[in-house]
Amino acid sequence: MSLLHITSAEAWAEAQQSGLHAPAMLVQDGFLHLCTAAQLEYVLGRHFAGRTGLVLLHVDPAQLDDLRWEVSEPGRDAFPHLYGPLPVAAVLQAEPVQP
Repeated sequence: MSLLHITSAEAWAEAQQSGLHAPAMLVQDGFLHLCTAAQLEYVLGRHFAGRTGLVLLHVDPAQLDDLRWEVSEPGRDAFPHLYGPLPVAAVLQAEPVQP
């Protein structure tokens, strides 16, 4: 099972150059937000509604060093959080987010 991460096309292009995805969100929140396929629709609607130019990354959790499942919203299932940058090598697939 892969996990999912949503980012901008620009941030993904930068990550491909450096080998690590470490957007401002990592500094701001202390971790990168990921989700499961079952959580994707909720995440897109709540946090990315109306945004364009987004990329959906399919991530291999076995290649992540500090992945934690945490409840971030009462009444919802735990979300996966990555405490550290996302290695580009852990990304199995990248695809544009369709509106």
